[in-house]
Amino acid sequence: MKTVHRKRRRIRWGRVFLIPALILFLVFALMTLKYSQDQKILQEINDKIVEMQNQLEEYLNSHKDDALIEKTIIEANAMGEGYAYEEALAILRQEPKIQDDPRIKDRIAYFQNAIDSLVNYDSPVRHLFFHNLIIDPSIAFGEGSHNAAGYNSWNITVYEFKRILEEMYARGFVVVDFYDVYEYKDGKYIRKPLKLPEGKIPFIFSIDDMSYPDPKPADGFARGLTLKNGEIYTRVETKDGEILTKDGDIVPILEIFLEAHPDFSYKSARGILALSGHAGTLGFRLTNNDEIEAATQVVEALKSKGWIFANHSYSHADGAYYSSSSIPEKIDEDFAKWTAKIGSIAGDTTLFVAPFGYKLTGDSLQVVKDYGYSAYFIVDRRGDVSVIDGMTFFARVDIDGVSMTKDAAYLNEHFFDVQRVLDPARP
Repeated sequence: MKTVHRKRRRIRWGRVFLIPALILFLVFALMTLKYSQDQKILQEINDKIVEMQNQLEEYLNSHKDDALIEKTIIEANAMGEGYAYEEALAILRQEPKIQDDPRIKDRIAYFQNAIDSLVNYDSPVRHLFFHNLIIDPSIAFGEGSHNAAGYNSWNITVYEFKRILEEMYARGFVVVDFYDVYEYKDGKYIRKPLKLPEGKIPFIFSIDDMSYPDPKPADGFARGLTLKNGEIYTRVETKDGEILTKDGDIVPILEIFLEAHPDFSYKSARGILALSGHAGTLGFRLTNNDEIEAATQVVEALKSKGWIFANHSYSHADGAYYSSSSIPEKIDEDFAKWTAKIGSIAGDTTLFVAPFGYKLTGDSLQVVKDYGYSAYFIVDRRGDVSVIDGMTFFARVDIDGVSMTKDAAYLNEHFFDVQRVLDPARP
């Protein structure tokens, strides 16, 4: 039998190594491609992170002064509400680093336009004055009142005063400070330039007496002014004892009105408080140091609000004092007492508000000048300013029961509608 020899297959080592190599190559290629793709993705992610970081940095840089900008705008707006446009601009321009902010630029443009829109007010600036308000007409005008007829003539009620404010505000009136209207020069007062928005009407405001003498507190009036947490209140006697309220007299009522209507006051102006002295001042009888200190604190609080003070005499008396029977020595005595007892609390003043609006003459007037007074206020609803014997006299319009009943047509034409403000409780 023939032996068959099988031919052994030759191992092709090239193929053996090629296939794994190809596999390795493919794996490597795939890994390289994947790595390249990952790197691209990572680069895109990194670029996005950098972009977001730049955006965040830009945002933070553009808003890092937001608190300062907001504070600056609030302060400027508060000044602008009272027509202090120049002062508002000064506030807006005081921080160089925020001048490029569009919000600041917008406010600057707004107040500059407000300044450019102001018009000169050349007409007479009227001066209105009041006495303390009647809180409870049923007592003041009632059978048990000590002076119902007098109160009906010379006082108005809280009800009436609030409506007068609303009426005058609606007509465009604005309270101005006496010293923003007049300056003392060469021995007399002259008008200062006064610019206001078109349609606004300036007026000077004052309150007479401010002593709250007895028996008024028992007749439906306040007892006086006082402080509570630094704010001005009135003290009012009730059957249940004394209470504190901001609704008891002109000063706190006007302050509340100005909080709601800051444009009723030109550059934070208030008015003139004419202080007499025979019953103390501001409701304090000044019989001891505690009352003197309390009165002084109230005065300082009033000054911080913008109120200014005037001498309304110590005695508030006629006869030998403020009448045709005036005696110079009595006027000198009266001014000396006011200076020592009231002036020491209220501070120096050159404003004299004559009791009853009486115009002193001759030697009695000279006493007033010798004490350093240069402005003399009288009662004259249709007068203005005059200079007599070296003294400047200023007319004032009384707002009281007499003027609202006897001269209603004049008040209607120039200030407010009397019928709209009259208290139904008035006799």
